[in-house]
Amino acid sequence: MTPDVIGNLLSPAGILTLAKVIVLIIELIYLVFSFIVIRQVSLMNRGFTTYLSLFFTFLAFAHFFAAVFLVILSLVIL
Repeated sequence: MTPDVIGNLLSPAGILTLAKVIVLIIELIYLVFSFIVIRQVSLMNRGFTTYLSLFFTFLAFAHFFAAVFLVILSLVIL
């Protein structure tokens, strides 16, 4: 890394860009987590049937779509 690259990263604009990238990476990890929640709920519903299984599935999908919306919104705003 040259001194110019390090200087650009330490400038206010560079720190802001780095923060945006970190936020997007964290949101993508959260999106993967929300997908895993869908998988876990479907496995739970298969192994343990209850009258609330449809409600749990709905909540898992709502959680996933909220995470997708958050990532898309962040991509547009950031």
